[in-house]
Amino acid sequence: MDKQKILKKIRLFKGLTGNEITAVARLCRERKYRADEVILVEGSRGEEIYILKKGKIRIDFEVTGESDQVTVHRITEGQIFGELALVDKGLRSATAQCESDCEVITISREQLYDFFETHHRVGYLVMKNIAKEMSKKLRRAKLQLIASITWK
Repeated sequence: MDKQKILKKIRLFKGLTGNEITAVARLCRERKYRADEVILVEGSRGEEIYILKKGKIRIDFEVTGESDQVTVHRITEGQIFGELALVDKGLRSATAQCESDCEVITISREQLYDFFETHHRVGYLVMKNIAKEMSKKLRRAKLQLIASITWK
């Protein structure tokens, strides 16, 4: 599947026209990873966002006082991860590791920001969509936290 078809399905790019999707697709790079390979590490600098084209990825983070990482989410084909890199220049909040051989599409934050400078509508829509996704993830995390406390 080509980049444009994948981008059209991603909620982050909801509302973009065909021409805008084509322009964003030009910023994309493809990478391949092997099973068990780590794509991004918790605590590292976030410079790009990722879209899983093929494979399965596990999202883990460290819990204070625990020796192992805790799996908090699994990424399936067509999902985006690492999108907090678009919001700030903070450190990665989790580790992403391949559970199978994977193909990912990456977009550099700096290239995307440069693009937003000349394509304001795209910048507005992408940031609006990120806010919606972050809100959903925060609500889901709250429910998971409540469930984990309740079941102890």
